[in-house]
This record gives sequence, structure tokens and C-alpha cells, in this order.
Amino acid sequence: MAVLPEKSILLVEDSALTRFATRRALEEKGYLVDEAASGQEALARAREKIRPYDLVILDIHLPGMDGLTVLDSLERLPEYRHVPVMVVTVESKVTTIKQAIELGAVEYLIKPFSEQELVRRVKKLLGTGARKEVSPLDLLRKVLRNEINRANRGGSKATLVLIVVEGVGRGKIIECAEQASRQLREIDTVMELGKNTIALVLPLTGRDGAQVVVNKLELAGVLQGVWTCGIAVYPDDGENGEELLARAEASLREKAKEKAPSEPS
Repeated sequence: MAVLPEKSILLVEDSALTRFATRRALEEKGYLVDEAASGQEALARAREKIRPYDLVILDIHLPGMDGLTVLDSLERLPEYRHVPVMVVTVESKVTTIKQAIELGAVEYLIKPFSEQELVRRVKKLLGTGARKEVSPLDLLRKVLRNEINRANRGGSKATLVLIVVEGVGRGKIIECAEQASRQLREIDTVMELGKNTIALVLPLTGRDGAQVVVNKLELAGVLQGVWTCGIAVYPDDGENGEELLARAEASLREKAKEKAPSEPS
């Protein structure tokens, strides 16, 4: 079953000492950090990763392929078009920083920087990275926050689908969620939300696309028996995760009322 991984960061830095200190500071705050010592290695790691990194921290001055070239190459990868990039540089030349921003960087740090400042900037972009046990609903809220941020940066949509399947146990719901995750894209999130509820979070998808997904799951035999779905789309139905949850739940209630048999007169 596809669930939200810990927030992952690709750290691109040729100095082993700086990589060590930066990675330690970020991992202490609960982020997952992969390293690359060159631009070529960074692009290879980005292409190999099934789910894109949540953030790239990129030194501008790298041996061989420089950071600006790496940044431009990352922006040309469809899956990284809306992934935030923080550039790091030893110089504060306005032209260099301006060029990085024009190429897609959303944040920059001037060396030397403190670990506290680094963590503060990362937290501003990604939120907290602390690992802790969370409920399925809290996990869903994290997914929604991340995808709404991506949608907001890219001017796109993101859709939440809640599916309630009646008359099945929790084990069957987990199995349904696992089957659904195999039918959908790598960027989609499928999770078991309760003993009879599945949640789907679909990036770059509107209401019609979400309905196509639901129909696909039904045709594939993932949704069997009596089931109801509620759909909420960002930004049409809400500005944040809580509003999307409320709208999807309201949609579920409306669909359930439509399915309920009419009372005798």
C-alpha cells in the first residue's frame, strides 16, 4: 500500500565535510537525506528515484557540471518541475542568485550558514520532518498538505477521494488499498483510512479525472459489493486539507442519501 514516506531531501554538495554536517543536522530533525557529490550524480539519483525527492539542496559551485546547469536539467524533468530547489552559494552576487531563481530555485543560502538557519529554511519549505507514530488521519493530512503545496506552486489541481466499502473487514480493506495502489500512478497515494474506508490523493487531477480513476478501480474488481465515494478537489472545494476532508465527507453523505431506499408514504 502506498503511503506517505518520510520527507526526502537530495543534498548536492562536493565538500564531504559540508555534506556530513548538513546531513546530520537534517537527519536529527527527522528528514531522510540522500547525497550527491556532483551534478551528474545528482541527476542520476533524481531519475532513479521512484517517487521524486521533496526538496533538492543544490550547491551552485560543483566540479564539472555546475549547479545552475543541474537546476536547469532538473526543471526539464516532468516529475521535478514543481519540486522546490534551495541553492547554496559562497557568493552573494545578485546576478547569480537572480539567475538561479529564474531557473526555478525557490530559496537560497549563502555560505557559511548555521545549521539552525538551514533547518529553519527547510522547515519553511517542507514542514516538520520529525519521525513519530501518527494515525491514518494524521498521515492523510500530511499527504494533503504536501500535494496542496505542490498544486499551489504549479497552478494545478489535486483531488481527495474517500471510498467507503460496506460489509468488509479491515483485512479486506487493506487488500483493496494494496490492489488500488497497483492500478494507479506512482505519484498517487492510496491508504487505508479506517476499517471500511480507503483514501486516494491524486495530484494533477480534477473531478473528471478522479471519476475516471474510481471507474477504473471498479472495472478492475478492486471495488466490490456496496461502495460509495466522495470527491473533493483543490482549489475548487477547499483551500486546505481540512476543508477538502470536510467536503469529501459531505459528498459521501450526499451519495449515501441518494442510495438509501425511499421511505414508504
